[in-house]
Amino acid sequence: MSLRSALVLSSALLLSGCATHKFVAASHPNNKPEVVVYMKGKGEEAVKVMEKVYYPSGQLEYVGRFENGVEHGIWEYYYENGTRKYTESWANGKEHGVHLDYSPDGQVYRELHYENGRLVKEVDRTKQ
Repeated sequence: MSLRSALVLSSALLLSGCATHKFVAASHPNNKPEVVVYMKGKGEEAVKVMEKVYYPSGQLEYVGRFENGVEHGIWEYYYENGTRKYTESWANGKEHGVHLDYSPDGQVYRELHYENGRLVKEVDRTKQ
């Protein structure tokens, strides 16, 4: 085996060990996916890294990420027409940062500020 072939093979093996695998965890009665889970790793070592939930129409309802088995990063939610509904920011399983609520026309109408899962400030943008 040439050095080039060995490098390509070892890179492919390394990448396949780190690959994310998609699983349809639940389906709507119309057989469209309802919950899709993305796992990284194999067998008992696999961990959930992302989750997507869909409306019966097939439109994305929300997407969120996980780190070490808990919510982490930005979670985004959508109205059935595809307009953003709200966003959350998570750190180690607790809401942390700014949560934004959007009206159906796409305008932010409320901000919720969290610190380690505790609501510390609310801003009603409809009164500004």
